[in-house]
This record gives sequence, structure tokens and C-alpha cells, in this order.
Amino acid sequence: MKILDAQVKVIQDSRKKDTLEAHLIAREGNGKNVVSVASVPAGKSTGTHEAAVLEPKKAFHKLTEIRDKITGVNFRDQHEFDALLLALDGTENKKNLGGNLILSLSLAFARAFAIARNLELYKYIRLLATDLYELKTADSYGCSKPIFNVINGGAHVEIPENWGKKFGIKKGLDFQEFQVIPTINDFGMAMSVGREYYRKLGKELARIYGGANVILGDEAGYVCPFKTNEEALEIMQELISRHLYPLKIGLDAAASQFHVDKTNAYVVEKSERTPEELGILYYNLAHRYELVSLEDPYHEEAFEDFALLHKELPELLVVTDDLTTTNPLRLKKAIDEKSGNAILIKLNQIGTLSETISVVKLAYKNNWRTIVSHRSGETMDSFIADLAYAIGAWGLKSGSPGKPERTVKYNRLLDIWKKQSVVF
Repeated sequence: MKILDAQVKVIQDSRKKDTLEAHLIAREGNGKNVVSVASVPAGKSTGTHEAAVLEPKKAFHKLTEIRDKITGVNFRDQHEFDALLLALDGTENKKNLGGNLILSLSLAFARAFAIARNLELYKYIRLLATDLYELKTADSYGCSKPIFNVINGGAHVEIPENWGKKFGIKKGLDFQEFQVIPTINDFGMAMSVGREYYRKLGKELARIYGGANVILGDEAGYVCPFKTNEEALEIMQELISRHLYPLKIGLDAAASQFHVDKTNAYVVEKSERTPEELGILYYNLAHRYELVSLEDPYHEEAFEDFALLHKELPELLVVTDDLTTTNPLRLKKAIDEKSGNAILIKLNQIGTLSETISVVKLAYKNNWRTIVSHRSGETMDSFIADLAYAIGAWGLKSGSPGKPERTVKYNRLLDIWKKQSVVF
């Protein structure tokens, strides 16, 4: 496929921050022109080892430096296109062109290739990773579980100024995401249950805290004047039990956000805890609330602490995000040290679709599960829904069903599920 033109626009993400949207015009061998568009998100809570991100206006100008290197060229496949982008960048962490520019072009190329071959995007992605069928053992292919981030904390929250005087609260909950995960094997029903729970949770929180004191965080999860992390968990669990919802609770601690580097301590609810003390807290929460998953329980270099927790809670999904940053070298170390059993997959952490698929393959070779994730600063692009379905990810994390940039991903996956009539 020949790239005829490549452009990028600077658009705003869901947090009103600048990000990139790539536009490609390409021509297939049959002379048919195709047009594709892809936009990329940005994370607020980011790992140190993620691909570098250029200021979008700078990335816009960077494209002018390489445009003649990618236009007029016939590319045989995705790998060849992505490899050229990496060669043009020439750095280990993509600091020259920026992971955001590279990714926007990589995803736009994938869409163009799929359109040119009259393929659904997820079918095209699956063709790129045909040997995943042989590697994947933990889950059958099909729809991923929707993972709803119904209560927001950590970096996803900005507390209203008057809550300091009104409630004595100056910051949100320490843990970043309080999730509900459906347990039923029907994606349509899972979406319905998740949406109903989200609505009822909102009403319950308004009853407890007053409607004016229930706001939304970056990922459309509720933010209230909670005093403790466990207070939020108790409300969530009580609502699940009262209505017999087929839901389990998951947590994303995002512990790097409350880690003190100098002392290797974690400040939770204004109290410093050692890694061992934090592990005891997690152990108790996991049993008390029957947690199904726990993401980033320790800071981004704590491979050994992750491993100890995984050993203590072998049935729990111990999910690595900041620890591994969709990076094959980081994942290899986590696998070798037994630091978890599931990895969060974020396209913009690594920077190309080809590299992302390589990480997924490495995970499956070692019987790890994958969870495809959005970012806190999102766009209306639904690419990750196709990716989640294509690789048979255990889950798709796209926030709560309360804002359009979140629901567009879930709705795309629901649309695929309806077409395929497949259950997860």
C-alpha cells in the first residue's frame, strides 16, 4: 500500500489538553484511494518507562521533517511501516519523533490497510497476530470483560476547593480506580448490568453525601467526600449484595502516586506504611471484598514486592501497568521475577501497533492475561475496542459509562459482539 499523504492535526482530549490526530491518504494496488484517521490519548498518571511524548505542536512540525520519507513508498505490511517509523526516530524511547506522533501514524496505517482490504479493524489486527491462537491458553477468543471504573481517586480527581472547609478533605482517595467487573458470559448483559449499577451507585452516593457533593473524575467515575478508601469499597459491595449483581470488585492502586522514594514508604490515609504493612492491607481488602484484580499495588520499580503479593494471593489478578509499561524488556523482567499474572496493554506506552502485539505474544507465551486500557485523557477513537477483541484480552478498561469518550469504546466492542455472537 502506498502512502500518498500524511497529515496530523492538534485536537483536544477529554481533559481539554492538546493531543494528535493523524490523517492518511493511501492507495492500494488496485488503484483505490483510502482515507483513514486515528487519534491518540494521553495519560495523567504515567509510568517513567513509557514512550516519550512530544508537545503536540512540536510533533506536528516533526511530521514535516519525515513526510517525504513515508509518502510515495509502497509498504507491504504493518511491520514494515512501523519499522520505518522506529528507524526514522532512532532513539530507544522515541524522544525524537515522540511516541504520540509515531502511534497516531501507526494506527492510521492499520485503519487504512484494513479499509483497503475491506476488513473489520479487529480482523486485520488478528491477522497481524495469527500465532496468538497457538500462544493463548488462559482465555478463549471473544469479547473482553468490560471493566468499569465507577469511583475515581488519585490522579484522576480534582477536589473542589470548598470541600476543605466543608468536609476537611483536600485530596481524593489514595487508590486511583475502584472498579466493578461483570462475571456473566454475555457481553450484552454485562454492559447492561454495568450501566445499571453505575446509575444506582450514583443515586446511592447522592443519598449518602448529597447530590451536590457527587461529581465525576477524569474517567467518569464518581468522586465524593469519602473519608477512607474502605468507605468507598463498603458502599460498592453493599450495593452489589443488595441487588445480587453478578459483579466483582477490582482496584487500581496506582501506588507510585503515593510512594515516598526516600523512605520506600507508602502514604495511605495520611499514615506511612512499609511495603510489608501495605501488603497486609491489600491481603485484608482482597479477602474482605472478594477482589478479583489489583493493579499497580506497589511503585514502578518494586518487582520483588509485586512478586511477594502475587505469592500471597495467587488467585488474584495482580496486574502490572507502571511496572511494565507495555514494554517487552520490563515484561520479561516481571515474568522472570513472578511479579504478577496480568499486564495492562496501553498502545501509547510503547508507541506502535506492531510492538504492542509483540508484548501481547510475550505475555501469552508465559500464561499471563492481558487487559487493554484507555488513558485518562481520551479521544473519541475506539481503536482499543478492536484491539481488545482481536487479541482476546481478558478485559477492556475504558472508565465508566458516563462520558462519550468512554462509552464509544464499550459500544464498539458491543457492536463487534453482536456481529459475531460470541460470549467471553
